[in-house]
Amino acid sequence: MNTSKIPTWFWIVAVLGLLWNAMGVFAFISDLTMTPEKLALYTPEQQAALADYPAWTKIIYGIATIAGLLGCIGVLMRKSWAVPLFLASLIAVIVQQAHSIFITRAVEVFGAGVAIVFPVVIIILSFVLLIFARIARGRNWLT
Repeated sequence: MNTSKIPTWFWIVAVLGLLWNAMGVFAFISDLTMTPEKLALYTPEQQAALADYPAWTKIIYGIATIAGLLGCIGVLMRKSWAVPLFLASLIAVIVQQAHSIFITRAVEVFGAGVAIVFPVVIIILSFVLLIFARIARGRNWLT
């Protein structure tokens, strides 16, 4: 095991990743607990688009967010099992976002910023966290 000191940037990235993924889990829970009052904030066209999403997309959404959060917890605990969790999260993110961008009317209904830019940012950050964990494992910062 590498006994060298873990750099400060490792902890900064890990905590930022934890906060990002905690927001993702919060968004997932918020989506699952959508009330008529929350739904009323959307236009009728947006409500219809949201209703068209199949149930499996919520499962994938949950896998993406929960695996990402657990991966960040694993990194903070310095555990190598964080790496496969980040891989599972990335795969789920890609499936979920590809469905949203290419299969649904999300771009038309929600606009490119919400339907394309934000999903691309999510995919990039998921990929960065996977690479980060793999680097940390390779440097023996994760056991």
